Amino acid sequence: MEHQALEVEGQSLDQNDQSQNKLQRSSFLHATFNSVSAILGISFLTTPYALEQGGWLGLSILFAFSVICCYTAYVLGRCLTPNGSYNTIAETAFGSRARLPFTLLVQFEMIAVLVGYTISMGDNLARLFPHATLRISALEIGPSKVLLFIAFLVVLPTVWLRNLAWISYLSLFGIVTYMIITVTMIYAGAGLGIGFHHSVPHLRPENLLNIAGIYAYCFAAHCALPSVYTSLKNPSNYAKVLVLSFMIATMIYIGFAFLGGTMFGDYTLPQVSLNIPTHLVAAKLVLWMVVLLPFSKYSLCLAPIALDIESKFPWPNTSRSFVASSLLLRTGLLIFVFLLAMVFPYFETMVAFIGSASGMLVAVTLPSLFYLRIYRNVMPKWEAGVNYAILAVGTAVGMAGTIASIINFVHRIRS
Repeated sequence: MEHQALEVEGQSLDQNDQSQNKLQRSSFLHATFNSVSAILGISFLTTPYALEQGGWLGLSILFAFSVICCYTAYVLGRCLTPNGSYNTIAETAFGSRARLPFTLLVQFEMIAVLVGYTISMGDNLARLFPHATLRISALEIGPSKVLLFIAFLVVLPTVWLRNLAWISYLSLFGIVTYMIITVTMIYAGAGLGIGFHHSVPHLRPENLLNIAGIYAYCFAAHCALPSVYTSLKNPSNYAKVLVLSFMIATMIYIGFAFLGGTMFGDYTLPQVSLNIPTHLVAAKLVLWMVVLLPFSKYSLCLAPIALDIESKFPWPNTSRSFVASSLLLRTGLLIFVFLLAMVFPYFETMVAFIGSASGMLVAVTLPSLFYLRIYRNVMPKWEAGVNYAILAVGTAVGMAGTIASIINFVHRIRS
């Protein structure tokens, strides 16, 4: 059972106010697998670029966010009620009025994540088919936009699926894809002559604010982790699951960052998959893996948003009006995602923005705020101090990183 399936089912239950949690109980190893799956994301491809931009000492930011996010994931578990989710924690902390804004926040993050995946898919498709341009009179449409339109038509039927059990099978491809990409990169470096001889700077302080958003995004899986907690056979193992999962994910991120950074050095692109020479078969395999990876994400991320809106439809869910409205809604959501990706086609800036604007909020600031709000009268002073410090750091870094990302967006659009 993949993390996205857990998240979809957990949130759909919460958003439709169902009282029973029907997740299958998972063992320690199963929960660890789900947690690692939750943590790994599209930022996987960006870690070599972040390493090259920030330097070796910049990895201290990655370590810091790993520790902080592991702790904030733990305190989320402390705040959970039975069968709860991220939204129910917000409601427990701030009352029923908080439910809507926090639901919208989670939905915003899902949309933003899909925009990042869509940009990645378009960039890699354009690398595979660089001549796929379309001319309409004097207007020339570039390969990425033409190929994204074709990809939209292919993806569209997957978001029409309403059976969550069926949707969950789409996510199984994700972990296999990451493994194939890593093995192929190692083969390209060791067996095809690219090598690992490029140097990485010790530190580039001028870039640390920008890469902070990327590194924060690496661990912003907190909307899914409550479902991991509620699925455990023995919830007392949750802390051990988190520690092991964050350690594994951190090692994977660092290992892949080292792999890509030493292969391409100063030439490392925001998506390292675009660095491998396209004449190599290995390059085509990596590019196709990156292209196919998002196909497992759209239905899983859009389903909770669609289910929440569909629960307010005035028709029975078996009626023609309901089905037609559901198809239009899900098609509209997908169109919105693809349009945003075409308007803001800057992958590294989008990842940094998501990490700073929503990832920092969802994974760092809000968990500590919820914990302080719920346990403020019983927690020891030292623990309160730790959470106030996390709250301050998360707010400051999130605001600064968001502003820096917006400035970068403006510069990219003007240039």
